[in-house]
Amino acid sequence: MLGDERGAILLLSLFVLAILAIIGMGMARVTALDMITTGAYRSTKAAFYAAEAGLEDSVSRLIGEFEDLSVYTTSMSDPGADANGYLFINNFNGYQVKYKIDNPLARFLYSSPLGATSISHYAYTYDLESEATALAGGSKEVLRERIRILETPLTQFYIFFGGSGNQADLEWLPGPTMNSWGRVHSNGDVYIGVGGGNTLAFRNYDVSSNLSPHSLTASGSILRKRKNDNSLTGGTVRVKTSGTGTTLSPFQDITGDITQANWATQRPLFNDYLMIGVDVSTGTNLNDLQRNGFYEQRAGDPERSTVDGIKIVGRISDPGRIQIFVSRPSANTEVTTLVNSAEAPAGTPVAGITAGSIVQETKSLRDDKREGKPVTFTKIDLNLLERWYLQYLQSNSLAFGGDGILIYASRTATTGYVAGSPLQAVKLAKSATPQLLDETTLATDNPVYFEGNFNTISQRGAVIIGDAINMLSNNFADAMINLNGTYWSSCPSPSGPNTNSCLPKATATTVNACFIAGNVPTPAGGGTYSGGLENYPRFHERWSGLNATINGCFINLGPSVQATGTWAYGSPRYQAPNRDWGWDVLFQNPGYWPPFVPSVFSVERVGWKE
Repeated sequence: MLGDERGAILLLSLFVLAILAIIGMGMARVTALDMITTGAYRSTKAAFYAAEAGLEDSVSRLIGEFEDLSVYTTSMSDPGADANGYLFINNFNGYQVKYKIDNPLARFLYSSPLGATSISHYAYTYDLESEATALAGGSKEVLRERIRILETPLTQFYIFFGGSGNQADLEWLPGPTMNSWGRVHSNGDVYIGVGGGNTLAFRNYDVSSNLSPHSLTASGSILRKRKNDNSLTGGTVRVKTSGTGTTLSPFQDITGDITQANWATQRPLFNDYLMIGVDVSTGTNLNDLQRNGFYEQRAGDPERSTVDGIKIVGRISDPGRIQIFVSRPSANTEVTTLVNSAEAPAGTPVAGITAGSIVQETKSLRDDKREGKPVTFTKIDLNLLERWYLQYLQSNSLAFGGDGILIYASRTATTGYVAGSPLQAVKLAKSATPQLLDETTLATDNPVYFEGNFNTISQRGAVIIGDAINMLSNNFADAMINLNGTYWSSCPSPSGPNTNSCLPKATATTVNACFIAGNVPTPAGGGTYSGGLENYPRFHERWSGLNATINGCFINLGPSVQATGTWAYGSPRYQAPNRDWGWDVLFQNPGYWPPFVPSVFSVERVGWKE
C-alpha cells in the first residue's frame, strides 16, 4: 500500500514538473516573441522617424529656395537629384533616406485670416515622398505628404517691422494728427502715441474713401509710452473696430499698455482688429541689396521669362563711368552707349528723349544735414528709362515680359561701401508724364531720394527697396542747396526766408509706392529717440502745415548701413508735414504686385497621403 502511494506521488510530481516545463517553455517563447515584437516596433519607429527626417529636409529645401525669392519646381530639376528625381540623406541613424518633391498643382491665390481680416497669399502645392531603409536588416518605411508653401508679399502690409530684438520694435509717435489705414505688424513691441491734443486715427478707409483691410498686431505688447525714456505719450490713439463704413465709428481708444497680463479683458474691446502675441517672421533682409548680391544678379538675369531686368552700376573710384545692362534678349547685355545716346537700336533716337537725360551721374557734392556729409547722386528718370527699354525690346521683336520690371542701381564700389566717404545715393527724377510703364521694383544698396510727386499719373504697382528713403517735395530743386556745404547754417530759424542759405519751403506732394528700407532705431534700453515710423521717410524741407501724402507701405527689415545719421528736428534739418499715410488699396490685386518683392513664407500641411 505504501509503495502504491509512493508511486502515485512520483507520477504526480513528474506530471507537475512536466506542466511547469511546458509553462516555462511557453513563457520563454512569449518572452522571445515579446522581444521580437518590441524590436520590430523600435525598428519600425526608427524607420518612421528617419523617413520623417526626409520630409523635414524637403520642406527646408523648399523654404530655402523661396526665401531666395526663387520658386522651387520639382526635385527632378534639383542638381543633387538622381535620374529618378530622388535626393538622399546618407546614413541617418543607420538608415538610408531618399526623398522626392513633386509640384502637382499650378500656383493659385489663397486667403487666410489675420485678426478680424483676411490676407492673400500665393499658394504652391507640393507632394513629398520619403523612404527610409535600414542599412542593416530589412526595416523600411515610406511616408507621403501634401503641403502648401504660402508666399505672402510684404506689400500686403501697410507697416511691417520684421527681424528680431530691438530692430523689430515699431515706434509710432507722430506729433501732428495722423490718419492711417491697412495692416500693421511688429515682430516686437509697438510704442504708440501722438502729440498732446492730437489724434492718431487708425481706420479702414483711405483719403478717397476706398475701403481697406486693417489690423494692428504685435508679437510682443502694445505700449502707450516712449521707448527711449518710458515716458507716457499723450494725445488720442483711436482704432476703428469694424471693417465697414467710411467714418471712424465704431472705435476703441488705446488708453494704456496692452500686455499679456490684461489681454483677456482688452481683446473683446477691439473685435480682433488689435491683437498681441501674433508671430510673423521673414527671411529677407537688407543683405540681399549688396553689390553682387541677389537683386543685382536678378536684375541682370531674372531667371524668369516674364520679368524684365535692368542693372545700373557705377564705381566710386570712377564717378564718370556708369554701366547699364539689360536682361533681354540675353542676360547681362550691356547697353550703356545706347542709353546714354537715347538710341534703340544704335542710330535710331527714341522720340522725345534727349541724349544724356535718362541716367545722369553727378560729381556735385550736396550736403545732407541729417547725415552731416555731402551726397553724390545717380539721377534716374524712370519714365524715360522704361520708354527707352520698351523701344529697345521692340527693336528686338520683343515686348514687356508681363510680370513687371526689376531695376537695380548702385553707386557703391564693387569692393563694398566705404565708411566716411561722401554718401552715395540714387535720386528719382520728377516727371510730369506717366512715371511707370509697368509694375516696377527698384532696388539699391544706397539711400533713395524722391523728387516731387511719384507714380501719381497712370499709377502702377511700385516697390522701392533701399538703405533709406528720403522724400523731397515738388518745390525742391538742387539750386536750393549750396555746393560749398554751408547751406542753412546762416538761417536764424525754420521760419526764415526761403533762400539758398535757409531751410527751403516745401509744397504738398504725393507718393504712391511701397518702401522697403532700413531705419536708425532708438537704442535698446533707451537713449536718443530716432526710429519712429514718422521718421522712416526722411524730410529735408520746411513742411509745416503742408501735406505729405503716401499711399503704399513701410517695411523695415534692418538698420540702415550707409545712411546712419540719427533723427533730429527743426532747423537746419526739417519741419514735419501733415501726414495722410496708409496702405495702397490697389495692392489687393495680385496683378499690381511688382516682381521680387520680399515676402513672408509659411508652410501649411494639407494632409498625409499614406
